[in-house]
Amino acid sequence: MTEYDQRNQRVENQFNYVQSSQTSDPNALLKQGIQLLEVKAYQQATDLLRAAIKADSSLAVAYYYLALALLKGKRPKILQRSQIEEIDQLLCTATAMGDFDGTVQWFRALLRHDYYSGNRMNCPSPSVPEIISSISSGTTSLNRLQMLLIKLPMSDDQLYSKLAKQIF
Repeated sequence: MTEYDQRNQRVENQFNYVQSSQTSDPNALLKQGIQLLEVKAYQQATDLLRAAIKADSSLAVAYYYLALALLKGKRPKILQRSQIEEIDQLLCTATAMGDFDGTVQWFRALLRHDYYSGNRMNCPSPSVPEIISSISSGTTSLNRLQMLLIKLPMSDDQLYSKLAKQIF
């Protein structure tokens, strides 16, 4: 029997968030942040991922997940430019810090393509083709890329569609 809470939401789809102020372990904060991101608790995920970065600024993967959390499940082209620039900078930082999985660069290319092309704006350097050409063949985790595409609500974007056809 399915149970519902007072907001008429299915109970099994909920995730109880208890701020873990007692831990400063960056890996624990990262893991909790990712769990919150998975259940679409974006603000709490953002808080924990920022805390993970504050505790250990060398956690490249935390920048990637923080960028995902800051999208809040929304399409890039509807965000404000300052939000896009912050997310773009996080992805650039993740790459510079050693997250060499091509998924980070694909995320950056998709973000820029949807925002700038979708709003008929000129894309600042590096351009989307430049970002794509910088992705080394063989460095992209297909599982991670598939998970990224599932999280990005932009199936009518031309670049997204081409990439999705190759992956799925």
